[in-house]
Parts: sequence; structure tokens; C-alpha cells
Amino acid sequence: MWNRIRAACALSAILGCTPAPLEAPRPVSIKTSRSKPQVVQVASRELTSVGFEIATSDTVAGTLTAKRTRDRRGNYDYITCQFAENSLAEQNLVSTLTITVSTTSPPGGATNNVEIGASVLATFPGLEDSPLPRSESRSDCVSIGVIEKQIATALGRSP
Repeated sequence: MWNRIRAACALSAILGCTPAPLEAPRPVSIKTSRSKPQVVQVASRELTSVGFEIATSDTVAGTLTAKRTRDRRGNYDYITCQFAENSLAEQNLVSTLTITVSTTSPPGGATNNVEIGASVLATFPGLEDSPLPRSESRSDCVSIGVIEKQIATALGRSP
């Protein structure tokens, strides 16, 4: 009986110390009177001004994908991660923040709906030969919503 109680206490202690998984913010959705090409142009300008590289863009469809890859804390203006500062994971972190912008036009509408989303890929190239359980993750780091809001604000300003 005492072994069961000890096991239950040990399990509680371990689970209690496990950090809750990070939850990424919902994509930012706005309505704008800007055309699809203007949406892509404004989003592209905002993203490239802070070091993102445009991976794909389509002015007819009103879509854009941009990426920014940095090591260690280089993307921390835009992301948060669930490991401790100066930890082995953080010291070996290479994060890629991907921003997607998609524009849809409701039938007969004078406005466009724009959705701005983000995802983060965390890789740990310096730990490839170590016994760590994974070399990359899509759940260890998430966007904090800063760049998405910056794009939305820029799209909301008058053309």
C-alpha cells in the first residue's frame, strides 16, 4: 500500500513540474478595403522591413508566405519558447517563424477578409548526436502575435 502511495506522489510531482504546452495565438482576422495586390504589397513591406524573407506570394490570390530563421534568442521579439533561459535547448535553438497571409473576397463585397497566421519550427542542430528525444519541434515555441498585429495595423491604415 505504501508503495502505491509513494508512486502516486512521485507521479504527481513529475506531472506538476511539467510545463503546460504553449498555445499559439489564433490567426488575426481583419476586413480591409484594400485590394488583394495591395494586401500582399503591404504585408511584404512590413515583413521584409524586420528581416523576413518572402517564400511565396500571389497578388491575384492575395496570399503570401514569409519566413525568418534565427538562432538562439534571435526571434524572441516574435516568439516564446517553453524552455528555460540559457538552457541547453535554448543555446542550440534555431527557430523559423513562418507568417502566412491569405485574402478572401466575399461575393459582391466591397471589402476583403484577411487572415494572418504564424507557425514556429524549432530545431536543435547542435544536439543531433545527443540523447534528446527530438531534433525538431512545432510545439516548443509559438508566436506571441506581435508581427501578425503589426501587419493588421498596417493594412488598417489608409492606402
